[in-house]
Amino acid sequence: MDKSGFLEKVREGAELIKMHIELGHTIRIISHRDADGITAGAILAKAIAREGGNFHLSIVKQLSEDLIKELADEKQKIYVFSDLGSGSIKPIEKYLSDASVVISDHHPPEDGEIENDNHILVNPTQFGANSVRDLSGSGVAYFVAKEINEKNKDLSYLALVGAVGDMQEIDGQFHGMNLDIIEDAKELDLIEIRKEIRLYGRETRKLYQMLAYATNPDIPEITGDERKAIEFLRAKGFDPDMYYWQLREEEKKRFNDLIVIHLIKHGAGKEVIDRIIGDVVLIKPYKEGDPRHEAREFATLLNATGRLNAGTLGVAICLGDEGAFKEALKLVDEYKREQIEARKYLIQNWNSTVIEKENVYVFYAGKNIKDTLVGIAANIAISSKLANPEKPVIILADSEEDDSLIKGSARTTERALAKGYHLGEALRRVAETIGGEGGGHAIAAGIRFPKNKLEEFPELINRALEEQANGN
Repeated sequence: MDKSGFLEKVREGAELIKMHIELGHTIRIISHRDADGITAGAILAKAIAREGGNFHLSIVKQLSEDLIKELADEKQKIYVFSDLGSGSIKPIEKYLSDASVVISDHHPPEDGEIENDNHILVNPTQFGANSVRDLSGSGVAYFVAKEINEKNKDLSYLALVGAVGDMQEIDGQFHGMNLDIIEDAKELDLIEIRKEIRLYGRETRKLYQMLAYATNPDIPEITGDERKAIEFLRAKGFDPDMYYWQLREEEKKRFNDLIVIHLIKHGAGKEVIDRIIGDVVLIKPYKEGDPRHEAREFATLLNATGRLNAGTLGVAICLGDEGAFKEALKLVDEYKREQIEARKYLIQNWNSTVIEKENVYVFYAGKNIKDTLVGIAANIAISSKLANPEKPVIILADSEEDDSLIKGSARTTERALAKGYHLGEALRRVAETIGGEGGGHAIAAGIRFPKNKLEEFPELINRALEEQANGN
């Protein structure tokens, strides 16, 4: 990656924002509603406020042409798109031609190049970065904020929460310019990176709950059954009601080894083992037992606010609002219940519903899985071994906003990518054919399309992926 070239583009974006702050203009921020987008928006908002600037922040589900038109009607002097925008360059150029624009994003640009001299794309993929592992949207926002003022280095831990939420360390370790953010955070003694088990619930789930509700990966013969989890732990000499963070160091090591051995005995491959023990980010300003103390749980908290249409509540949490934090804890319980129900439906109906093609699995859930959970459901299908890990999975559900539309998310593994698949490109191409919108990363992507095209979709996406595998 050409780091110096990227940082020069960061400087250009930061200087444009600073100029508008000095002119007294409101900085209009639009950020994505997942944990990565929420932390990115919070980082930029904090950086602008520290310079004495005003901002207006919106957390959005997606950046449609209609939304860009609405933004244009606001007649703002500057718009900053955060963790989105790279796939909407043409409509941004068209409708916001009279305004300054900074697109601070890490998704590969899919929609032409910036032509307006007062529009700047700050995107590491243009300089050779891997969008899935080298830098997240919050990481790009962090470098912009740090360029605005060096004191914003204290926001580095938020960028790491966003990176974890974006699964930048899916293989168990961090890469690329995420490592630079880690160094900044360590320099200020804000974080500790530990090699630990990477099951969800280090801070807030008892050991038996960690195992019974594990989905990434599933724990064979234990996931989904609290009684079996309790029996398993007691047989191995652990108190099921303890929390992982309460274990002594030697107990943590024994627990880690126990889970790894169990997975190996049940046929888990090297990819799963490498992923389950790896980098865990502990955030020192928060005490143990607080979900904000561990980046994965912090990210889940923020994801819950975004998925339940309360993303600005997530931003408030990032900015230190304790009231917002307490309110969001209630949302997490609802979010987790919805995930459990989605998992149950997926497992019970997989064999009867899934359409398996040579290059893809397509599962249409209708209204039985919320459209906000299709990405999680696709990951569950892979981690619970419903699907062959060398073949992408696409989960489709009815759109909650428009019953005439289908929303889908695609997920796959590094092993599948080795065949030549790029999910973002494949979905973008199919979407163009059936009058929808699609795109994203090679390993994770999304699509929206008319429901009356549902029957055509499996064959179209299979053909697109087949051509990629054949090198076309």
